[in-house]
Amino acid sequence: MMALWRMLGAAYAELLLWRRQWMWIAQSLMALLGFAVLSSAWGGLAALRHMIVASVFVGTWGIGINFIGQIVGWDRLSKQYEFYVASPLSLAEYYTGMVVGQLPFFAVDVAAPAAVVLLLGVPPTSLLALLAIALAALALGSFLSLAVVLRIRNPMNISAVTNPLYTLATILPPVFYPMSALPQPARFLALISPTTPLAELARWATGAAEACLDPATALGLTAVWFLVSAVALRGVLKWGLEN
Repeated sequence: MMALWRMLGAAYAELLLWRRQWMWIAQSLMALLGFAVLSSAWGGLAALRHMIVASVFVGTWGIGINFIGQIVGWDRLSKQYEFYVASPLSLAEYYTGMVVGQLPFFAVDVAAPAAVVLLLGVPPTSLLALLAIALAALALGSFLSLAVVLRIRNPMNISAVTNPLYTLATILPPVFYPMSALPQPARFLALISPTTPLAELARWATGAAEACLDPATALGLTAVWFLVSAVALRGVLKWGLEN
């Protein structure tokens, strides 16, 4: 029970930040609505369905790679990180608190498109699979971001790194459009991005569009990215009396 209260305390500290910075939440909502209108205007219901399905895990990917990465990076450079290390918090409680502290963004970037996914005819069981993929995207995005951000010494460079990482991984690869739209050589190139197998898993789970990768291959590629990011993160993320 004490671990839960410690985690909630860390989460509450983050929620206070978003209460003062509510325009970021409004920006996310406007972007979601804008993409939905654009997709339906140009591609009809099928394009809207595909875009909304992608938005569920892209939302958690953004929370992980952008917000978690930036928050922990700024905490590290501002010495707030040392405050948490010196407290009774464990590393798992700190990380979970940072994630739970992003609840306003989960409401806009995950819960809202998930509700629309159900309205567009995706079965509840498929939605549960999509949410599991979204959690994997959150963890993988935060691991990759922290592996890079925690090596940065200048706080002005943190956003300059996380924002391009988010854009490069969601706009250019086949995330908001099906992988089948790419010529065969470009499909192999698209596998460089960790979001490509996640998008393929989302298509396979919901039937939003044709999936080019079989589930086993997509899961294997995702596992490789988790392994690579965990190894890279282990070298820079320290807690307690570790050197």
